[in-house]
Amino acid sequence: MIVWFKDGNVRTMYSIDWKHKLSKTRSKETGLERFRKKIKQYGPLAGTIEIYDKATGQRIAKYYEGVQKELPNII
Repeated sequence: MIVWFKDGNVRTMYSIDWKHKLSKTRSKETGLERFRKKIKQYGPLAGTIEIYDKATGQRIAKYYEGVQKELPNII
């Protein structure tokens, strides 16, 4: 997850819940839920937030000021 804050700071966060050997759950949905919790915490302080699948590089979700935006269908 990459967070672009309105004050110019950028923060990248990773989830170990998907494939990491130390993960207790190895659940993609658990990782996404924890990201959503962080997004609610940041709310309007963050301008844009994007969640990517690191293995494929595919964008999973995009948020602006804590509100999820529709992603275009790419085929």
